[in-house]
Amino acid sequence: MTAKQLISDIIDNTDAYNFHSHTQFCDGRAPMDAMAKAAYDSGMQAWGFSPHSPLSIPSPCNMLVDDIEPYMKEADRLKEEYDGKMKVLTSLEIDYLGADFGPHIDYFQNLTLDYRLASVHFVPNQEGVYLDCDGSHDRFEKYLKEGYHDDLRYVTEKYFEQVLTMIERGGFDILGHFDKIAGNACLSDPTLEDQHWYEALVDDVISHAKAADVFVEINTKSIHDKHRFFPAQRWWQKMIDAKLPLVINSDAHYPDRVNAGRQEAFLRIRN
Repeated sequence: MTAKQLISDIIDNTDAYNFHSHTQFCDGRAPMDAMAKAAYDSGMQAWGFSPHSPLSIPSPCNMLVDDIEPYMKEADRLKEEYDGKMKVLTSLEIDYLGADFGPHIDYFQNLTLDYRLASVHFVPNQEGVYLDCDGSHDRFEKYLKEGYHDDLRYVTEKYFEQVLTMIERGGFDILGHFDKIAGNACLSDPTLEDQHWYEALVDDVISHAKAADVFVEINTKSIHDKHRFFPAQRWWQKMIDAKLPLVINSDAHYPDRVNAGRQEAFLRIRN
């Protein structure tokens, strides 16, 4: 069964799934067995582990290459433990850093994963230095002023350029939180998503994702604390009209948040 068939089979038969989660192998706040137990106790029928992939640049939030083998072994153990009770799936959230690093390269393609989730967190500045645009807004503001020459439009457009080229290069099954840059950028400029050029970038991602035939994630992690989904709810009708295959993921980092925001998303997208 291909990854696409696997994901389709799950989402066609249940809402009790999640393909995006983090544990002790990256910036998650609990070990894999604790997350699996919380998922099972919440009624999940399919649970995907997706630690932040190893990177070619330093990052405290990403796993190390040496952690791949123990991660895979623990995932295999949990697959056996929950066999017949909950489908446990092995993935990575793979960052894109350009032509030489992303889900398309041989290293990630040769790993035995059930599916591949791909996201952009790092955006190169005008000098080509990659900076993490996720995380706190205070840090983003510092990077914006000192790293990106206070050019918010540059950061935003460059972020979406990374997303678009990642889609074009392929090698993954689920596109993660494709407008995540807006989480910080909209705090710097609350009018950002109202700009015609910004909406055009969103339209480009939707058309690229449609052409690539990948699943597109609605990420519910931030609905309770930041009061928004990724992508923003204002773009959902565009995705529905494009007939994109959607998955709703909690991006859980804590056991008590394995299902956070998912039911709200299902209610809103179906009404």
